[in-house]
Amino acid sequence: MRREPAFLQSQPVSGDAVLVATQNMPTVPEFALLVGSGSIEGTLLGAGQAIAMTRLQLPPRMLRNWPVVTSVAAAIAWSIGLLPSSIPHIPWSSPATWLVAAVLGSALLLSIPTAQYLLLRSAIRTAGRWIWVNVLAWSLGICWTVAPSPLVNASTPLVSLIGIYAVAGLLMATTVAVITGLCWLSRLRSGTVRTVSGVA
Repeated sequence: MRREPAFLQSQPVSGDAVLVATQNMPTVPEFALLVGSGSIEGTLLGAGQAIAMTRLQLPPRMLRNWPVVTSVAAAIAWSIGLLPSSIPHIPWSSPATWLVAAVLGSALLLSIPTAQYLLLRSAIRTAGRWIWVNVLAWSLGICWTVAPSPLVNASTPLVSLIGIYAVAGLLMATTVAVITGLCWLSRLRSGTVRTVSGVA
């Protein structure tokens, strides 16, 4: 029977990490590869958002920097998220461990929206709303990475494993896109931002 990698035993992952996680690689290279994958994912996320935001009256320089900032923040988020599976013998019975986990979990959720906020605040006075909207979006979106857990085990074929987590990743991205998109629609309707054509 194929042995499930330690990484998959410890926490669910999104589709783009499954292929790397199933190779039984040493901890350090696996960690670096997954963080790099997360950075690329962040670049694609930021680029997609920047493309969608080109219709708004926002500074072009801000939009150019958006994918870079998102990529760095995503790498930080992945580094935090991978810690539980990378540190052996974590004393989960200790209250201090749960306190540290809560702090790191909050940092993970805040990493991308806070980094983007630092850019957005130069263009929108009420940019702080972007943080809590994203925290809500990612909190709900991440739930999709947990959903496949009952469907996979050590005997799940690799192709099926990749497919299941790819669907979960797509649903996660859709959830985040819809919630953050509604945030921009709200700003358009309130007049906080306008489209390039001037039509809200």
